[in-house]
Amino acid sequence: MRSLPITIIIAVALSACAAKLQTVSLVNKTDRAIEAIYIYPLGAADHGASHGGLAPNASTQVAVKPGHVEVMAVSAKVKIDEHTRDQPTASQGLELAGPTQVIFYDAAAPPAGIDRPGVVGISFILPVAKPAPAPEAVP
Repeated sequence: MRSLPITIIIAVALSACAAKLQTVSLVNKTDRAIEAIYIYPLGAADHGASHGGLAPNASTQVAVKPGHVEVMAVSAKVKIDEHTRDQPTASQGLELAGPTQVIFYDAAAPPAGIDRPGVVGISFILPVAKPAPAPEAVP
């Protein structure tokens, strides 16, 4: 009988020490899909499994361990010009200490609200097409 109170004390202590998960709301404010989103410990070489993708203007929520993390998103491919394609990525380190909303957007079109408390804006910087060379003058 004496072991039952000890077991209860150990169970309570372990549950108190268990890391509580933080809710992260992920929002895609771009006009293209995000193919993969990774949330991993800051500086880790292994990014782990993707938390999925997001359609344009869609959102989802994930639960992750609190602490310092890196959030990285991989965009769908974009056509820069006739011969160039790119697959932009966007990432930022942040500290998860409470519920957080992460808004992915294009740097050229920041949405309203990315400066609110509890909101982190992460921008994709899209390359621009190089101007076509001027035609050479014929003498």
